[in-house]
Amino acid sequence: MKESRNKTGFADLTIAPRAKRRFSVTDSKPALAQSGFTLIELMMVLILVAILLALSGPSFQASLQRNRLQTAVNSIATALSFARAEAVIRSEPVALCPTVDTASCSGSNWETGWLIFVDNGAGGGGAESDGSLNGSEELLRIGEPAGQGVTVRTVNFPSPANIVFQDSGRVLQNISGTVTICDARGVNDARALIVEVSGQARRAVDTDANGVLEDDTVTSVACP
Repeated sequence: MKESRNKTGFADLTIAPRAKRRFSVTDSKPALAQSGFTLIELMMVLILVAILLALSGPSFQASLQRNRLQTAVNSIATALSFARAEAVIRSEPVALCPTVDTASCSGSNWETGWLIFVDNGAGGGGAESDGSLNGSEELLRIGEPAGQGVTVRTVNFPSPANIVFQDSGRVLQNISGTVTICDARGVNDARALIVEVSGQARRAVDTDANGVLEDDTVTSVACP
């Protein structure tokens, strides 16, 4: 403030203009605090993760086993239904057999994969309804191998190495059988499909409530 005297003797007060303040870019932004994990905090996080993995491991493994088993059951059920339908539609025998090379019938371990084909003996090299892919018999479908640890076996059919549907849709020789699907948990968690003489498949049940399913002869299923 600046003081001066006028003619009347009174002082004039003159306010000097306020100096402009200059702002820098950094004035409007607070400094960012640097942050990070200490070694102790990092170790605590790792310990917690390890505990959670240990607690969830068995449950996760059991879930994987159930999913693999159910996938195998669904695959076999679909294959049986398809083969029977094709036999009726074509009025020719249609068969399923296990395979290890996706090109020929081999062995009796169905978990390695399976084939569905028209078993009419076309092209020679085999006979009609012999349950083996021969000559120029038409290959209809190839099944993928079952999941890790899953086994798929058949019992009570005329042959453990094939299932043949006649042109009527009935199973060969009018003999029923059972397809049993297992994993490392054993018979108490096994699944089974019973193929009736009519050719229709149904899920096996535990009629005597002993914790194990029964096959088509009402005998407890077995796992390899």
